Amino acid sequence: MFMVPKGHRKAILATLVCAAVLAGCSTPKVDDPGALTSPHTTPGAESAKRGAINVSVYDRGNIPPEEGNWDKNRWVDWINKNGPVDVKYTPVPRWESFPKFNALFASGSAPDLILEYDANYRNSWYSQKLLMPIDEMVDKYSTTYKQILEKYPLLRKIGTKEDGKLYEIGRLNVVAPHHRLLIREDWLEKLNLQVPTTTEELYNVANAFVNQDPDGNGKKDTFGINLSGVGFSVISHIFGRSIDWAEQNGAFVHDWDRLQASVEFQKRLFDNGLVDKDFLTDKNGQKGIQDFMNGKLGIFAIDSAWFTISNYETLKKNNPTAKVIPIALPKSQYGQFSPIISTPVQMVGVVNAKAKDPKAIMQYIDWMVDPEHASLLKNGIEGTHSQKGSNGCLQPIDTEKNKKELYTDDLNMMRSDLLLGKCAEVYLVNLRPEVPTQKELLDINLKSKEIYINKDRPVPSLGNDFLPVLPDDLQAIVKSTSKSNNIDKGDIWLKALVGGPGYTAQQAVKDAKDVWEKAGGKQVDDYYAKWYENNKTKIFSIDDLYKFAEQSQNELK
Repeated sequence: MFMVPKGHRKAILATLVCAAVLAGCSTPKVDDPGALTSPHTTPGAESAKRGAINVSVYDRGNIPPEEGNWDKNRWVDWINKNGPVDVKYTPVPRWESFPKFNALFASGSAPDLILEYDANYRNSWYSQKLLMPIDEMVDKYSTTYKQILEKYPLLRKIGTKEDGKLYEIGRLNVVAPHHRLLIREDWLEKLNLQVPTTTEELYNVANAFVNQDPDGNGKKDTFGINLSGVGFSVISHIFGRSIDWAEQNGAFVHDWDRLQASVEFQKRLFDNGLVDKDFLTDKNGQKGIQDFMNGKLGIFAIDSAWFTISNYETLKKNNPTAKVIPIALPKSQYGQFSPIISTPVQMVGVVNAKAKDPKAIMQYIDWMVDPEHASLLKNGIEGTHSQKGSNGCLQPIDTEKNKKELYTDDLNMMRSDLLLGKCAEVYLVNLRPEVPTQKELLDINLKSKEIYINKDRPVPSLGNDFLPVLPDDLQAIVKSTSKSNNIDKGDIWLKALVGGPGYTAQQAVKDAKDVWEKAGGKQVDDYYAKWYENNKTKIFSIDDLYKFAEQSQNELK
């Protein structure tokens, strides 16, 4: 596995920061980001030479009306005033990005720079030759990102496709929990229950949370666990199921059995009324979040985006006596695993093959990945949104103000948190232990890290980013079956969950296999199996992931 020595990481950070300082880059303490002056451009004649590009941004509907929209708001204005190029953002619905991007490609209006987390989507566009290789763009025009590639060659390795060319822009993450399983400990105590350690115990606790009035209001109005949001994913991980293919007994196989076990368990929860019967209409998991924050959900599978000070304070305001703890995923017949954790290298961006100004795109990428700009977009204006705490790291001044004004995560997708040093672990350093609710949230986060970043309970498999790109004909097979077979949105699996006794998980697997095999899926399975056999000693492995997690943690101290 590739690992950069601690000194090298500090060296690149020092180089980047010093370069910014020498250029005269500073961050005045002002309320309006647009009031900052640009360290890279000179007003007047120089501005006429600026390039102009279009960049995608996820639209989560989280910009308050008074702040504007993705055409114009304080951060779009700040980037355009201080950055090296003029940028227009194309908003893309976060949970429906694939059809939106495909429609944009079809109409010839896809953005120049496309930021998308899903490797399957990016691979699909690559196979259709819709993407531009970026090797030349990096070599000719880049400074900052080029330095990062040189210091962290794993970025180049994973971003390079089978034609030997670099296509993807990536970032370096701190290895941290991404999905978690929370439980209302006060409900356990009231009902004299223990933390569930097996799947049967998990079912029994969920059953008690529904039928034994844990909130004490005399009504049967609570849910045991959520299936919306990331619920399907977390429960699948309990059964050792992550992506469609996984390493098992030294081979790389299409994993049907564990998926069936996961669906059977979820179907049991649904059939017996332990989950929200309307979970299918909760497209983005927001109702599940509200149920938990309103004290109506006992076991909560959630992603890291929920873990804000504001959300936790809302939970405590609504439920002052609530005690929330993270728990290890219960053990199933396949062993014990952890939910999704962030991987050290994550690909997040690609360039449209029809982009007309590669230089401007590269200038924008360089400017956005610069640790100083990335930190500002992450923490806001020092003195307005954040201030240095006793640990030397920027911490929020007013969480409510930040909730309204600091909606920058999706603008900041290319940020490499590992380059921010000890202050990178925002879910730890942004919290003030002297504030009781923040101390509780800090304890939850520390415990989550201890529980989930643990090689004794590994993630079942690495994500799709670490799979090879399939040839066009095999990619077509995957796409042709995705609507029926997709792990968390496939029609067959959803039909099995809500179909009652007339449609079992066993029948769903049989039907899914039939669809897969008739489409030629065995060719895909054979391709991956051969790839793994030929490359298993060279590819980034789960063991490498935990080694990186341990070593990178030392770098953050």
